[in-house]
Amino acid sequence: MSKSKNKSIKPQENEIKEIEELEADAEETIEASVEENAEEITEEAEETVSEDIEAAEEDETVESAEDEAEEEKEPVKVSKKKAEVKKASSSSKEDEEFRQLPFVEKCRKDPVIPVCILLAILALIVAGIYFMLPNLLTPSMGMTLSEFQSRYNDGQVSASLINSGVDITFRTPEYVDITAQPSILGDKAVVTAKTAYADFFSGPFKYYSIGGVEGATRKSDKALSYIRVYVNYSDEDFNSVWMYASNTISALYPNLTRYQAMDLGMKIMGEYDGDERFYVKGDYAFRLVAVKKTADGGGELVYIVIDCVPRSAIKDSQIREEVADPVIGEGEETTAASTSTT
Repeated sequence: MSKSKNKSIKPQENEIKEIEELEADAEETIEASVEENAEEITEEAEETVSEDIEAAEEDETVESAEDEAEEEKEPVKVSKKKAEVKKASSSSKEDEEFRQLPFVEKCRKDPVIPVCILLAILALIVAGIYFMLPNLLTPSMGMTLSEFQSRYNDGQVSASLINSGVDITFRTPEYVDITAQPSILGDKAVVTAKTAYADFFSGPFKYYSIGGVEGATRKSDKALSYIRVYVNYSDEDFNSVWMYASNTISALYPNLTRYQAMDLGMKIMGEYDGDERFYVKGDYAFRLVAVKKTADGGGELVYIVIDCVPRSAIKDSQIREEVADPVIGEGEETTAASTSTT
C-alpha cells in the first residue's frame, strides 16, 4: 500500500515541474517579444518625428523664399505706378497744349478732324438735296387748292355774278394721272412739275361744261405749283371769258375790289394779241393763252386759258408787264359795273 502511494505522487510532482518550466519559457518569450516591439515602435516614432521636423523646415524655407520674392516685387509695383502717374500727367499736359493750338494746327496734328468736318458737310448737303431740292424745283404759290377754291368761289366778282344769276364757281377737282390726262396747254405750258414732286388735278365748273380748272400741288406741303382756269371762247362770248379772268384775278389778289379786278381783267383781255408772256403783280404771274382742241363730235374748239404761276417760277424774259393796282376814275366804276350785268 505504501509503495503504491509513493509511486503515484512522483509523477504528479514531475508534471508540476514541467508546467512551471513551460510557464517560465512562455514568460521569457513574451518579454522578449514585448522588448522587440517596443524597440520597433520607438524607432518608428523617432523616424516620424524626424520626418515632421524636416517637412516643417522645408515649409519655413519655402515661405521665406516667397516673402523675399514679394519684397522684391514691391519696388517694381511702386515704380510701375509712378510711371503710370507720370504718363497720365504727360498726356494731360499734351491735351492742354493741343486745345490751345489754332484750328489749322489742330487739323495738321490730327487729320481725323478735317475728315469729320468733311463728312458732316457732306451729310448736310445730302439732307438738303433730299428735303429742299423738290421745293426748289417746284416753286409754290403760297396757297393750297382749297384756299384758292374758297377765294375763287366766294370772291367779290363771283358773289356779284351769283346775285345776277350767273354761277361760275367750281367743285373740288379730282387728282388725275397727268400722263393719261395731259394739261390743256400741251406744249404751250411754261411752268410744269415733275410727277415725283407734285400731284395733278383737273375738274369742270360746277354748272357749265364750257371749261374747268386744272393744276398741280406739291407733295411736300400741298401748296399750289400752278393753277389754270380755262373757258370755251367764241366771237359772241367775250363777256364769259372776261368774267372768268376777272374772278381768277380776284382770287389771286383778295385785297382788290371787284371793280379793280374786273378792270384788270378787261385790260389783259383788250391787250391780248397772241403774246404769251406773263403779267406780273406781287408774288404771282398770270397770262392768257389761246389753245385749240378737237371736239368730241368733230370740229374745233378754242379755249382761253388763264394761266397762273408763282412769280419765282418764270424768267425776266418771260414777263410782258409788271402791273400796279388799277386806278379807277368816277366813270370807270360805273362802266365796269354796267358791263358785268350785260
